[in-house]
Amino acid sequence: MISYVVYHAVQTPFLFIPTHKLHYMFMFKSALVPPMALAMVIWISVKAGGGADLFSKPATVQGSERAWLWLTNMTSITGGFSTLAVNISDFSRFSKKPGGPVWQLPMIPFFKVITGLFGIIAASASQNVYGEILWSPLDIIDNWKGSPGARAAAFFCSSLWLLATICNNISANSISFSNDLVTMCPKWINIKRGMVICLLLGGWALCPWIIIRNGTTFLSFMGAYAIFMAPIAGILFCDYWIIKRRKYDVPALYDPKGIYYYKLGTNWRALVCNLVVIVPLLPGLAHAVTPNNVSINTGLQHLYSINYLYGFFLSTAMYWFFNYFWPDRQTLIPAVVPGVIVDNLSGVGSDIESFAPDVKQAARSDKAIPEDK
Repeated sequence: MISYVVYHAVQTPFLFIPTHKLHYMFMFKSALVPPMALAMVIWISVKAGGGADLFSKPATVQGSERAWLWLTNMTSITGGFSTLAVNISDFSRFSKKPGGPVWQLPMIPFFKVITGLFGIIAASASQNVYGEILWSPLDIIDNWKGSPGARAAAFFCSSLWLLATICNNISANSISFSNDLVTMCPKWINIKRGMVICLLLGGWALCPWIIIRNGTTFLSFMGAYAIFMAPIAGILFCDYWIIKRRKYDVPALYDPKGIYYYKLGTNWRALVCNLVVIVPLLPGLAHAVTPNNVSINTGLQHLYSINYLYGFFLSTAMYWFFNYFWPDRQTLIPAVVPGVIVDNLSGVGSDIESFAPDVKQAARSDKAIPEDK
């Protein structure tokens, strides 16, 4: 707990720095952490003897048990990146070009696979070197005591893992949570206040030290995370690409009583999709968190094992079904209505409501937009 308090003392000041001013820190992390992780994998693999021994160990499970275990672990890994699927717009909206984020489509899965391989190889090698499976790189570093040059190596590797954790916490957790709070309560919450609330809730109230006490509880938590993220991702995907076909009225997104207010501020189609997807997975979640206290049948357990695939595709199909038979026609505009028009010469931005109402009306009525606009 002393280390945990010290970590937060180091991380907290970065929460008050605007994100765009931290890009050099993120670049520094991206340049140094992957080589360091690779060096650790190579070192422990050589220490373990390397070669075929690390890759030819017999499986401890077989048949359907192995298949469902594979799916369970795939779901937990997907759950770890499910946040990016729903909060990537927090960053992509700052892109210089519309196609800026596209390169992440191949790169994120690639690096996730590489990271997974690093973990598998290092954990397997640690069993040969230390007699136990060490799933956390910090546990491996902790075993360097007494080795020649270990003190300096432990300092530099630990410092880079610390940097990686801070960057990941800020980008994947604090910023997205803060943006959601600002959207819900813009009169009372700003980005900095949202980050402080995230720090208190996620950093302390949820007791994360319990979640990461071992690999099993961590994977269970990430699998549980996915049951809530999957339907959100499916609904966003279907609404953006299939239903609206990328045509949104941007100013109306910020209008509390605009066309996206739906009825009573709720899009009932999305709400029903979430409930239908999540409710059958709750018994599996309870069993995963407390397996000794909650018992469920095999079918529900297997459904939970594929909760992200199940949640994403079912929510996508259901949301399309509801919008096909009961569409909200006022939100189905024929053309994009941009939010701000910027004069490239003066650099002055104006809200389209006051600057170009004829453009907005033309887009909504599917009329041709004048060339001078």
